[in-house]
Amino acid sequence: MKSITLTHSVVNGRLNDNAPLVKAIKSFEGQEVEIIIRKKSKIRSTYQNSYYWAVIIPLTIEAILKEWGEHWDNQQAHDLYKMKFLNNEVITNNNVILKVPKSTTENDTIDQERFHDQCRQFLKEWLNVDCPLPNENIKINYSIQDIN
Repeated sequence: MKSITLTHSVVNGRLNDNAPLVKAIKSFEGQEVEIIIRKKSKIRSTYQNSYYWAVIIPLTIEAILKEWGEHWDNQQAHDLYKMKFLNNEVITNNNVILKVPKSTTENDTIDQERFHDQCRQFLKEWLNVDCPLPNENIKINYSIQDIN
């Protein structure tokens, strides 16, 4: 499936340079096209992604072991959050509604922070864990006996 993504500025209700847009439209000659116009947003940041995998996921794994006695890996914890908080509803031909998890790579910075907040609330409500906010200074005390 061919797709083209263009970024333009709008000035006085007009595209500042529509030549690339015209060229893109001509490349689909004779085909039906879908045109989506939306405000450009920044994809989730590397910092947000690092915080998620270095803070939220490890705290979740540790809490699940402590509270539920289950050994989970990073992917299982990530899948839990995706299923719970990041899903699209798809309606089948039989009018059955399915929830299909989406990837965090599709999140912009605002959506990713909203997702982190949901994860932190889940940790607090379900696993009694206070998850630090990004840039919050914390001290973690543990011993080797706690890990084993």
